[in-house]
Amino acid sequence: MKGLRQTALARRLRQRLNAADDQGSALIEFIVIGLLLTLPVFYLVITLARLQAGTYAVAAAARESSRMFVTAPTDASGQARSQAAASMAFADQGFPGEGSVQMSCSKQPCLSPDSVIRGVSDLDVELPLIPDFLRGVVPSSIHLHSRHVEVVDHYRARR
Repeated sequence: MKGLRQTALARRLRQRLNAADDQGSALIEFIVIGLLLTLPVFYLVITLARLQAGTYAVAAAARESSRMFVTAPTDASGQARSQAAASMAFADQGFPGEGSVQMSCSKQPCLSPDSVIRGVSDLDVELPLIPDFLRGVVPSSIHLHSRHVEVVDHYRARR
């Protein structure tokens, strides 16, 4: 009987020691695993938001610069207006001073009736949180490109 008592006592003691070792570790495991899962999702959301802003910027820059060119009174003012519209489109999405827009025409002068005006915009979006030492190994930017075509009104007065 004394031997059974000692083994039962030893068993209870072992259970209590094992239970005492596990106290609090679930919270630490939850925090560590939560961080390991949350940080990549957080980075993905930030990156996708930045790329979406860049996509909006190049699309708006191409569209608005073409529209501004078509409504200008002269080719020279059309170039200036299209550059100003593209600058505003890039700045509105958080890319001030970045990006470029090129205009091309199907006829000379560009604002001849039925002339086709093509606006092409480009932007390199830098991916966030990539350290400098990895930039040579990992792609650190995404190139975005957009085109828009406008036609000069058929009944536009020649100048």
